[in-house]
Amino acid sequence: MALPGDLEAFQPHMERLRIEPVAAEGTLRQADERFTAIVEGDRRQFEMHDYRTMYRVPMLYDTMLYGWLRCQTPRLLAQHFKRLQAAAPDAAPDADNEIRMLEVGAGSGAFASALHHELPAIRILGLDIIEEARLAAQRDRPGAYEAYLVADLCNMSEEAEARVTALAPNCVGVASATGWGNHIPVAGFEQAFAYLQPKGWFIFHVKPNDPDPECVALVEWIEAKLRNGEIVDSESDKIFHRYGVTGEEIYYDYVIGRKAA
Repeated sequence: MALPGDLEAFQPHMERLRIEPVAAEGTLRQADERFTAIVEGDRRQFEMHDYRTMYRVPMLYDTMLYGWLRCQTPRLLAQHFKRLQAAAPDAAPDADNEIRMLEVGAGSGAFASALHHELPAIRILGLDIIEEARLAAQRDRPGAYEAYLVADLCNMSEEAEARVTALAPNCVGVASATGWGNHIPVAGFEQAFAYLQPKGWFIFHVKPNDPDPECVALVEWIEAKLRNGEIVDSESDKIFHRYGVTGEEIYYDYVIGRKAA
C-alpha cells in the first residue's frame, strides 16, 4: 500500500501514467488546475477536482496528488495527531483509549493508510459523498477502513446516521480538500462535529487567505469554534500541502484539538 510521502512507492505508477501539467497562463486557482495522463494507451486530460472520473482509474488520483504533486497533508496530519494523542492519554473518553474515527471526505483512503501506519489499532469509518471514492478505497487501499459510507453529511439517511451513531466517534478527521464548490460545506463539518463525542479529537485543515467563499466560511467556522471554547487544548500551525501544477508551493493551516466536555 503506497503511503503519502513515500515517493518510491509511487514511482511505478508515475512511470505507467506519465502525468504532465496542462499549460496555462498566469496564476491558476486550484479549482482550475488540469493535467494529462496515459490511460489504456491514450493520453487523456483530467480536471484536478473531477474525483468521479479520476477514481475510476486505478491509483490515478493518488499518484497525481501524492506522487507528482508531492502532497504531504495526510502524512503530516497523522504524525501530528499521533504526537498530540500520546501526550494527552486522558483525551479519549474510553478507559482503553481506543480511537474510533469518523473520516469525512475519505476519498481513496490515503489519510486512513497514513493513520494506520502511525496508529495501527485505530478504527476508521470512512464517509464520502460519491460511490467512486468508496470503490477506489476498496480497490487501491483494501483494509484501510472498518466500513465506508457513501452519504451526504447535510442529508444523512437513517441507515448512515445509525452507523455513525453506533461507532460513537471519539475522533473526527479530514485531510481532503476544502472549498472550491465541490467539497464539504460548513454545514457538513457542523454535522460531523455534532457526531463527535465530548473530549474527542477533531482534526481539520483549510487553506488560509483564500478568496474562495467556501474557504472563507470554513476559516470563520473553525475560528469561531476555537474562540467560543467548543474546541479546546488545540494546536494550530502551517504545513506544506502540495505543489501546484505550475510548481508553486501550497500551504494549509491545520487545527487539532478536543471537543469541549
